[in-house]
Amino acid sequence: MSAVELNGENLYWDPYPVYARLREEEPVAFFDGTQEYLVTRFEDCRAVGADDRVFGPSGSPDRPEARVMGMPNVLTMTGEEHRLLRLGIDENLTLDTVRGYVGRLTRPVVEQCLAELLPRGAANLTADLFEPVSVRCIGNVIGLTDTPNETLVEWFHAMSAGLQNVGDDKAVWDRLDRALAEIDTRLGDLYERVSVRPDHTLMSHVVHGGMPDGETRGFAEVLPTMKVIILGGLQEPGHAAANACAGLLLDPEQAEVVAADPEEHAMRAFDEGLRWIAPIGVTPRVAAEDVVVGGTTVPAGASVAIVMASANRDSARFEDPDRFDMFRKKRPHLSFGFWPHFCSGHALSRALGEIALEEAFRRLPGLRLDDSRGLTAKGWRFRGVSDLPAVWNA
Repeated sequence: MSAVELNGENLYWDPYPVYARLREEEPVAFFDGTQEYLVTRFEDCRAVGADDRVFGPSGSPDRPEARVMGMPNVLTMTGEEHRLLRLGIDENLTLDTVRGYVGRLTRPVVEQCLAELLPRGAANLTADLFEPVSVRCIGNVIGLTDTPNETLVEWFHAMSAGLQNVGDDKAVWDRLDRALAEIDTRLGDLYERVSVRPDHTLMSHVVHGGMPDGETRGFAEVLPTMKVIILGGLQEPGHAAANACAGLLLDPEQAEVVAADPEEHAMRAFDEGLRWIAPIGVTPRVAAEDVVVGGTTVPAGASVAIVMASANRDSARFEDPDRFDMFRKKRPHLSFGFWPHFCSGHALSRALGEIALEEAFRRLPGLRLDDSRGLTAKGWRFRGVSDLPAVWNA
């Protein structure tokens, strides 16, 4: 099997050679595995993402998102319904609001985790630091304060695997169904609580926000959107931080710069990590009419995947795009998607990831890769460095 052949296995383990070939030879390619057109060049992705009239959100029940999250959800809505729901979601996630609480939300979690890790001298930083920090902090924001870290991690791994189950593996679906059943139960309990006693949790804002006084959204109405938030929110900040940390540790000179002044460089490194390995690599759309994109005619009703992960490595946009370089000329990437569906949690993700990276390089002296084994990254719709072996001077 060619390393650049467009198939589920190649995309899962290393999609970037596939994307490079597609950008060069077939920038809009139909993928049988998910029955959608993959748009892979930066300018095409940006044009498709900006045209919400022709390329609106996809509510097709045949898409993997329908199986994993349910519909309608915030990603499949448009118009006034979407605007009102976003009012609730975004209420506590604006940049100014996040700045007011992110320190007390994040630093105690990061500091406790690092205090436990420090004496060990070695760890998989993804599983032992960045994922636990991400799920605990975002879980608390959602209102899942009593749900253990291990449960939250299992939820997003099961959902992510379901989204990428091109081979229709029954074991993957069974794992997903177990996770979804538990999510339904825990969110149901949370819904009952915040419906009666509104609070500052994200669940409460989704239930009450953008609604007339005295009215709330029903549980069945909010459940698919909360699953979107769980899948994207729990994993994205942690995987973005892990990806950025991997990029740094693969280039000891950049790592040394961050270690010398973590507060100065952590955000720059985090943002480059978002470009280098987009944690959420694809966003779906549907064509409202026949339209030509990148020389290919996409028929009306066809599913379209904007491949942000490919766009972020387009050499027409970024110099030496496969290299992690936190000092590259700053140009906006596409990892947070497009308006009106631009990621609600972008400010929180950046702030949380910045703190996690900053504290890791501050508190783990001599942080470097563990040469006894290689790092592992996987996934394409969602991608992260799943095994980030590191050592430090304990």
